[in-house]
Amino acid sequence: MGGVSDNLLKLRSFAASWWYPFAVGTLSCINTFTVVLSGPLVILYVAGVMANGARLQRRLTAALANAFGTTVGAAMLIALIERNGVQAVTETFPSVFASKTWERSKQLIHSHGFAGTVVVSAMPIVLHPAVIFAITAGMNRGALLTAVMLGRTIKYTVMAQLAVGAPHMLRFFGHKGDGVGKKAAAKRA
Repeated sequence: MGGVSDNLLKLRSFAASWWYPFAVGTLSCINTFTVVLSGPLVILYVAGVMANGARLQRRLTAALANAFGTTVGAAMLIALIERNGVQAVTETFPSVFASKTWERSKQLIHSHGFAGTVVVSAMPIVLHPAVIFAITAGMNRGALLTAVMLGRTIKYTVMAQLAVGAPHMLRFFGHKGDGVGKKAAAKRA
């Protein structure tokens, strides 16, 4: 386990560079079409935030860059759906749509429209079903992308605050507690 922690600490020093949040945001866009990058992206995001933890502006930049990357990915997903239909996405990612969580999310989006989409977008879940549910509910594409940007900004801002103030709470976002948060907490104590 020490090797992983040491590598993550090295990543933290690399993550302090000005362009790092934009690189992670770009990976968030790509993750729309791979889904498998979610776990590593949490680690990369948290490393970037922790590398600049005391600087609120850097945390907000990281949150906005990640939210923007995800929103661009959602826009590309919308274009794919409009070109190839909903079936193309549901057939490509069948396991994403098999969850009970998504049935509740679907009801939230269909019942509350924009506000429901913001809430679902702020949750630590993949966005594919939310995009499809909003489209099938007839939501305007601009409103949908605004809801995704707002929801993901909330999500990543909360993640940034947790990374700095309560790293053990990141488990709700997929971070498994690799020791980096413990070392950061010990440093502050």
